[in-house]
Amino acid sequence: MLNRTTARALPVALAVSLLAAGCTGSAPAPGDSVHEADTQSDAPVEQATVQMPVGPLEMDAAEFWTPGQTDGDVTIVRSGGCEDDAPCPSFAVITGETAAAINPAEPYFDDGIGCPVPGTAGSSGELLTQHPATVARQQGTMYMFEVTCTDADGVEQVTLPQNQWTLETDDGTIFIVDRWSFDGMLAKVAEATLAT
Repeated sequence: MLNRTTARALPVALAVSLLAAGCTGSAPAPGDSVHEADTQSDAPVEQATVQMPVGPLEMDAAEFWTPGQTDGDVTIVRSGGCEDDAPCPSFAVITGETAAAINPAEPYFDDGIGCPVPGTAGSSGELLTQHPATVARQQGTMYMFEVTCTDADGVEQVTLPQNQWTLETDDGTIFIVDRWSFDGMLAKVAEATLAT
């Protein structure tokens, strides 16, 4: 028998998969079988990548990313094809005074990105671990949280993982928030470069 948290998380996992699939345009949705791709072409399938500016970083963008939109100190990258008013897989790169004021050992929610369940926002979280990590090919720190998303009435709807990275540079702090478990983010954060 599924416990309450697991039972609640299953529909959310399905919803996130469907949202991600709906936001990828012509790219195959997560979980599409290799066999299906092979029937379309005998050529090896390679995901196209391009360097995308995201705030002060140049990141190896996945095919489904849309260019980062900057508002003050916050740059947000979203999956393409999402409706403007729908929750959309996104992550944020934060700099300047905003990043300097953040306590990275606490989950950050003031990034303009919602939770995967419509009408919910992050409200609290528990730090699971923090450890050294490569950020933009330099020594930074990664923080992993389990966060709670609540509706407008403050009722818990789902718990999910949230990853945060920090990097101290000569130009200040870079802070990255991923609440949507973007595919390959560990590698993309590590292999990013500082924009020149």
